[in-house]
Amino acid sequence: MIGKRICLIGLALSVLAGCQSAPSQQDLQLADVTSMEKVNNYDGLISYYKAELAQGSEDPEVKEKLAWAYFHKGDIESADFYVQHLQKEGIENPNLYQLEGQVFDAKNDVESAIAAYVTSIESGNTTGQIHVLLGVSYTKVGRFDEAYQELNRARLRGYDDVVVKNNIAMIQMANGEYQQAIETLAPVLKEDPANKIVKANLAIALMKTQQIDSAKKLLKGDFSAEEIQSIAAELTQLGVNDEAS
Repeated sequence: MIGKRICLIGLALSVLAGCQSAPSQQDLQLADVTSMEKVNNYDGLISYYKAELAQGSEDPEVKEKLAWAYFHKGDIESADFYVQHLQKEGIENPNLYQLEGQVFDAKNDVESAIAAYVTSIESGNTTGQIHVLLGVSYTKVGRFDEAYQELNRARLRGYDDVVVKNNIAMIQMANGEYQQAIETLAPVLKEDPANKIVKANLAIALMKTQQIDSAKKLLKGDFSAEEIQSIAAELTQLGVNDEAS
């Protein structure tokens, strides 16, 4: 009886195995795309999406993904070309408006970036990232109250605290509130001591409050002694100019 049951189980397993099919070519291609996205292989993604277009694809999604790949690679001109092409084709969606804003920002057209980010939000973009991007742009044009509001909205959407607090500190420094910036960044660096961006910004705030030795100690290991001395001299001079103006 037991032997019979074993045979039946074996037969069932063989039937199941026979029903399994090899992954399709499309499945393999999607797996390749996912792998390239994970390792930021933008050259590979660009080649893949361009091959799709070369085969006659008119899919707007392919063109948009190609535009994003170009943007992340740093080829702003190509990203801009595809964004404009899609818009001329009447394509409108929150992600495309966000990309348009990021392209404008990369071209230092901050006001146009703000308009694109706002349109992205109005079109349904609910991510924390869009509010961080808008907050950063508001900071660049001195609209600090609006920048704070956007960063707080990003926090309410669960966005990375390190990114949000670093940008809040940028607003504080832009307002000349260097001690507040120190108080904002010091706990962040304690939680993430390897974060070079936070470390550099905290060092700037320390230097601007004449805490030069603390700043040098903080930067030691990431910059040479000559570079630290040069940064300190430049920022100290900037501090004198700020007070005189």
